[in-house]
Amino acid sequence: MKNGVGLPQEIVTDILSRLPANSIGQFRCISMLWRSQLSSPELIKAHLNRNTHYEKLILISCNHSLFSLTLNNNPLESDSVATKLNFQESNNWGEVVGSCNDLLLVINGEDKKFLLKPTTRESKKLPDSSFALDPFASFIMYGLGFDSSIDDYKVVTLSSNDTDNEHEPDCTNMFENVYSLKSNSWKRVQNSPYDHAVALISSEIYVNGCVHWLASRVSDYLLVTAAFDLGDEKFREVAAPSSLDKDKFVYNKLLVLGGCLCMLDRNQTDLWVMKEYGVEESWTKYMICVPDACEITPLCLWGDEVVLLDLDGERLNVYNLKEETSRNLVVLGAPNKFEYGESFVESLVSPDRGNEIRGVE
Repeated sequence: MKNGVGLPQEIVTDILSRLPANSIGQFRCISMLWRSQLSSPELIKAHLNRNTHYEKLILISCNHSLFSLTLNNNPLESDSVATKLNFQESNNWGEVVGSCNDLLLVINGEDKKFLLKPTTRESKKLPDSSFALDPFASFIMYGLGFDSSIDDYKVVTLSSNDTDNEHEPDCTNMFENVYSLKSNSWKRVQNSPYDHAVALISSEIYVNGCVHWLASRVSDYLLVTAAFDLGDEKFREVAAPSSLDKDKFVYNKLLVLGGCLCMLDRNQTDLWVMKEYGVEESWTKYMICVPDACEITPLCLWGDEVVLLDLDGERLNVYNLKEETSRNLVVLGAPNKFEYGESFVESLVSPDRGNEIRGVE
């Protein structure tokens, strides 16, 4: 593949980064030279950064099928179409428990864990962990993220035996295991210093190289947002909005929208967005007001102001955060009801070639 007469490599990378991921995947099949140049870390990162603010959506229907949804250029005025996704290894999906770039961590009906790439229908079944506790007698939480220090995707599990003792913390020993996509193996790391029982209320959130959960300190039971850094594999804490009641934000939901850490309050009306990661003063509050909705879950961001909402698992709603206006989204080909929704960003990452994985933090 020739870059073109007189075109600097950075211009070629910029042009290619504007193409759909599936088109670049097809071009890689032309020759080994094309494959090599279209798999460069520079192109992969440029492509992912360009698509960060235009997320897509995965829905799991009540009959355990997967559907992919791409919002149109103006979702506030136009409807959309969903596409059913079929994978070779399984099509009986139970729950999406992690998302990072264009990779999804999904558990199927047989409690097997898979990494899925919706754009190309690639999948990888994760090996069973020798450190895993009995799933029928323990709590298990999951996380998926990218370790930029070694260009590796990692899966994190937090698990503890169910003590069922009202006088003691539910999670007295929180075991933590980490899976490396590059090595295709599991290892046990230092136990978590937090009680993660509260995290059963909300899913994990991957932002800025860390997997986040709502948790409480074992030492003083103070509620915090615990962040597990995939680089040094240690925990730290991220400050919540200062105006929140620290005794009650356990009932809030952690989210990620447009690459930002977010928190939806227990009343589902205040959406907090951390515009600059780790800076407490950067938390910005938006109001969400949708009539006749009992359960509201923001799913993905389109551009800078439009967020797609899951209302009671029965309908999708497009909401403008700035103007506080909304409309129900009609999706052709999608189920009337669905169990889970998760966003992803189209990328050039492959789930089944660990040594070639590249991404962004």
